[in-house]
Amino acid sequence: MKAIQWIIAAATLACAQPVQAAVGDPEAIIYRVSGVVDDNNVLATSFHCTNFSGVTETVRVVVRSSNTTLRANIALPVPHLNTIIFSTHHVTVYGDIPLATDIMNGGTAAIAATSPNITCTAMQIQTNSTIPVGIALHMTRFNPIPATQE
Repeated sequence: MKAIQWIIAAATLACAQPVQAAVGDPEAIIYRVSGVVDDNNVLATSFHCTNFSGVTETVRVVVRSSNTTLRANIALPVPHLNTIIFSTHHVTVYGDIPLATDIMNGGTAAIAATSPNITCTAMQIQTNSTIPVGIALHMTRFNPIPATQE
């Protein structure tokens, strides 16, 4: 009888899932990036973020101009395995969320999320092309995914 109880206890522990963060949990900064530009014509900056957490998470992008003026601050839910694209203004080739930052040069952005299990990229991009033409921006990662090296 004792053996059966131990087997049941072991099976219960083996099936337990780690607690997941989700929409409504506290946000933490996961990336910072410099080189954010927008000419309100043919040049914008896009941020692509994909959720690998297993649940819907909130992703927030905050953009500031070179003189630290707040230009955009938007948070949206991103379902598991989905990618959201934020752009300083609409980019023809992407189904993006325009941030409407207006003209800026040399700005910065911070990306926060309710889980570290979000990966993002950023690029300066030509907005009127049907083929992505741009320059990848280096992002600094904060709060890495547990048990990973970035």
